[in-house]
Amino acid sequence: MPEILREPVRDASAWTGADLAADTSWRVAIGEEQRASLLAGLAVVQERGLWLPQMSAADFPVDAALKDLVGRIRSDVRDGRGFIVLDGFPVEELSVDEIRLMYWGLALQLGTCLSQDARAALVADVWDRGTIKTPLKRVYGTKRRAPLHVDLADVVGLLCVRQAASGAPTTLASSAAVYNDFLRERPELLPALYEGFVWDRFNENKPTEEATSGRRIPVFSYAGGQLSCRYNRPWMTGPFERAGRKPTNEETVVFDTFDAFADRNRLVVELRPGQLYFASNYTVLHGRAEYAEETRDLAEKRHMLRIWLNMPGMRSFADEDTVRFGLMRHGNLGWTGREILARRHLDPKAERVMLEA
Repeated sequence: MPEILREPVRDASAWTGADLAADTSWRVAIGEEQRASLLAGLAVVQERGLWLPQMSAADFPVDAALKDLVGRIRSDVRDGRGFIVLDGFPVEELSVDEIRLMYWGLALQLGTCLSQDARAALVADVWDRGTIKTPLKRVYGTKRRAPLHVDLADVVGLLCVRQAASGAPTTLASSAAVYNDFLRERPELLPALYEGFVWDRFNENKPTEEATSGRRIPVFSYAGGQLSCRYNRPWMTGPFERAGRKPTNEETVVFDTFDAFADRNRLVVELRPGQLYFASNYTVLHGRAEYAEETRDLAEKRHMLRIWLNMPGMRSFADEDTVRFGLMRHGNLGWTGREILARRHLDPKAERVMLEA
């Protein structure tokens, strides 16, 4: 039986939207020196003719100003509230590919950046593709609401290149605050949350791989004084759909209660061009409101760039192989740029690095 935390989380990761609406220290402006450093780094990698999979952290020069920014991101995400919103990332008069390259250079300073979909995208374009959502398909290619959830790597980064004319508010919530609500109001549900659920792979697995995670991934787990959360309802209900059955009433209560607690603790953030966030997928849930958009022109659509990365020294895990790495080892997910360049993602026997030294 896993250790169940019976006391509320009281550290900086336990916050509510109301708390942070009154305390905006989670918003950090990128200074002029830091902007200049990012643009200088972009110029260096462009001059060398490097592209995403060819780059390592050392290829993107980091001066003292940029080192301070990287340190602040790492501290806030790993040891603080679990997220940071940055304002002033250079996007004006730059092509999407230039923005992508500079964003990648910054993210490499934080940890090991990994591929995140069947196409082995390293910096994923998040925009409406007209995708029709089904129970066994991922949602980020649509304008539909994305309920609060976590992604599969340690950290998710989302950069706004262009916002929808109608707006599409981002939502964030503390999973520690959700836990505290369970502890206070529905403690009888905690054992089921610690036991967890099998996750679907949304048909992004290879033919030689299982269609689901096989093992249960705990929603909450506790180790070394740290609580971790892994929750994404569509990925967790996919196996029920695949098996041709619905969750039981008790399982549905767990999901509905989690969603309700997350929603009432949410923080709404209006991301504008040049704004981005990095968030821990163990302490912060993220989502997005549904939005309207009439244009079919990709040059006018709402456009976000997403990065997944694993960060060294992230936290303690009750079972690292399951909680941390148990979700990304399938298909073309979880590969580094260098592994993709070497075509290791096409080798059915190759193992992913997941976290470079």
